[in-house]
Amino acid sequence: MKQPLGTGGGAVLRPGGAPWMVDEVLGLPGAVVADRTMHDHVNGWDEGPPFTMPVFAVTHWPHPVRVAGATTFTLVPGVETAVVQAKAIAGGKNVYAGGGASVAGQALRPGLVDELSIHIEPVLPGGGARLPDDLGTSPIRLERTRLTEAEPATHPRYRVRR
Repeated sequence: MKQPLGTGGGAVLRPGGAPWMVDEVLGLPGAVVADRTMHDHVNGWDEGPPFTMPVFAVTHWPHPVRVAGATTFTLVPGVETAVVQAKAIAGGKNVYAGGGASVAGQALRPGLVDELSIHIEPVLPGGGARLPDDLGTSPIRLERTRLTEAEPATHPRYRVRR
């Protein structure tokens, strides 16, 4: 919990990305799906979460709904459940799945992801969760729709082809 990006990770990685990227991501969705680890690392963002929309955090432990400012945090038992609930409440807007390689992989595997945005820093950390991982044996085809370079990171965006 004290080093969510690993030993020395905070010196080379910037969680959340460039300000324009954060503004773009947080301006689009109607709901967010996150993993419990991200929720715990930031203590649910205390009373000042960056989201002003519902957040569904995936966990195996029951937890009461928590409201912080304009954000409601609901902890749910699985990614598919989180996506279904997020879509139902998003009012036709996109659902952003972020904060955890595990959540991204779990959403990609059953075909719950339409678009994939990646934030690439110029560093090989030497460990940690790989994205994506454990996707099964069938390849998932991607079509690049955008490539943005913003020093020092690169931000490709892909449409998931079915």
